Amino acid sequence: MLQSTVRMESIYEIHVWLNRCAEIYKELDTGENLNIELGKLKWVSPAGITVLLSTLNYLDKYYYLKTESPSVEITDRLNILGYLERMNFLKLCPTDVKDSFDESNDMDTYYHRNRNKKDNELDELRVSKSDDDIVDLDKSVKKIMRAKGLNRNRITDIAGIVTELGQNAVEHAETDSYSCVQYYKKSPTRPERVEIAICDSGQGIVSSLKEHISYKDRHDIVKQAIFTRATSKPEQDRGKGLLDVKQTTFDWSSDAEFYVRTHDSVYRIHKNKLELLDVGNYFHGTYYYIVINV
Repeated sequence: MLQSTVRMESIYEIHVWLNRCAEIYKELDTGENLNIELGKLKWVSPAGITVLLSTLNYLDKYYYLKTESPSVEITDRLNILGYLERMNFLKLCPTDVKDSFDESNDMDTYYHRNRNKKDNELDELRVSKSDDDIVDLDKSVKKIMRAKGLNRNRITDIAGIVTELGQNAVEHAETDSYSCVQYYKKSPTRPERVEIAICDSGQGIVSSLKEHISYKDRHDIVKQAIFTRATSKPEQDRGKGLLDVKQTTFDWSSDAEFYVRTHDSVYRIHKNKLELLDVGNYFHGTYYYIVINV
């Protein structure tokens, strides 16, 4: 059984989920039933909802998903069902996952409600499959940033971070790119910020790059991917993408939080170093989570 925690918010909680996905992938044979237990889930961040969607879509290729949906109690701080529907999770998730939500809850209440217009605050979950999709993503992010009064250069830079990471998935991982971008106004405990979550279900940085560079260990491969022009496609003169993303992130926000989970490990990227946070189990994909204070 694949069971979520109460929260899928931090990079650590996402790492735990991906480790369990890896264990399931080893335990089950293709075509078996896979029980997905989301009943305890109460809170997801942009990174959490993006990872949840991408992994369920990936696992759906190999197993029959039998899902228990989250439930809502009157004391819950967040209506998790409403948030998942608002973020288009149920439009993009596997059909059998959506069916389980519909069977367990009165989802028509959510499907037919009047949605508040939020395109000046968030870019809901989206799946990008082509360059044209990445262009649409770029336009949406710029609209959000313009609505918040950011200066033109900063708008261009933040949109560039999002589109570069999305383009990496489409071109390098050769898989769909899953993304979610949300603006948060200042609160008593957190500054005004933009949270960016982008992931794919490709083979990961280590597997895609290891045949093209010299390295000490797999962590060194990840470091070179982010801090040098190392690339799996030298003939296309690529390789500055992640380097530019890292530089732009910290140029605008010295206290930015920049995380990546790939292969079996999760890292925090600082301006001048890569910090290994934990080692777990290998699972497909590369997962980026960036928080920029604006």
